[in-house]
Amino acid sequence: MLALVKTARGDGNVRLEERPIPIPAPGWVSIAVRYAGICGTDLHILHDHFPYWPPVVMGHEFCGTVETMGDGVDPTMLGARVVCEPHSLACGTCHLCRRGFAELCAAKRSPGWGIDGAFAGNVAMPAHLLHRIPDALSDRVAALTEPMAVAVTALARGRVEAGDTVVVVGPGPVGILCAIAVRAMGAAHVLVVGRSASDRLRFAATLGFATATDGAVDLVTELTAGRGADVVVDASGSAEAITTALALVRRRGRFVAIGMSGRATVPVPWDLAITRAVDMTFSMSSNGAAWDPAISILARSAPGLDAMSTVFPLLAWEAAFAAVADRTVIKALVDPRAGPER
Repeated sequence: MLALVKTARGDGNVRLEERPIPIPAPGWVSIAVRYAGICGTDLHILHDHFPYWPPVVMGHEFCGTVETMGDGVDPTMLGARVVCEPHSLACGTCHLCRRGFAELCAAKRSPGWGIDGAFAGNVAMPAHLLHRIPDALSDRVAALTEPMAVAVTALARGRVEAGDTVVVVGPGPVGILCAIAVRAMGAAHVLVVGRSASDRLRFAATLGFATATDGAVDLVTELTAGRGADVVVDASGSAEAITTALALVRRRGRFVAIGMSGRATVPVPWDLAITRAVDMTFSMSSNGAAWDPAISILARSAPGLDAMSTVFPLLAWEAAFAAVADRTVIKALVDPRAGPER
């Protein structure tokens, strides 16, 4: 099979290689990949800004079909359409694993950086991490499950409640999925804030969300009778966006940080956060408990979500990575099968 491999440490060092189709070990399965999403983490691996263990096949967001199984796997999983938590090789015994936070286990080696991932025809994963895809959910939307689970994990930590006014700052893929999730959780008002002339912000509007650029503070003030938003999610990681987010949140409101900055430090209006007594939560990766809700939310929100992604053949991986880096697409999916961009 053809696979996209980070061959060695350093900037670049990524190429297509022929690899054998993985033979699953006991308790594991081999999944024929249908679509695999390109994440910001993949760009960081490309440029040597994220931990990884080369040589390794990249890609950790994917959906596919169980093709072969190792011993001890439920036989009814054969042929199932699935998505998969990326928490492979978590130890199961450390303090975090025993509390249900395997996503933060120091021993974890996720596909795409710790073990071979999904930018290939097949990927091998532990069967206990699989989740079935309902028939009504298309493969193209199902491929968004991992980032949706990241969003659901963050929002659960931010304690989103029915009737809340929620603002999402940063209309990238995870930001848009956060907006979809909070609407499903019963938020009364959902506002997506981004740059002017942003294709991503325009796409959020097509999904029925209120959007704003420079006038976000005035709009939230009007929506909440001057109180401010109950929850503000920063999905960008930029200093400017974080400053905007903290200007939007009410006193005793909740601020949820989910966007990576790519910098060692970010200036924050600290005194503003303190004087408003803001609850600040930082969220990373996806908890196992978020995956079934993520699938359910996607299944209920599927109309229009196909348009969120642009599909590239694996052979065009360089163009796909460039499109993500240049923000000319909202979400790029890689199709391991040959075919034109569509």
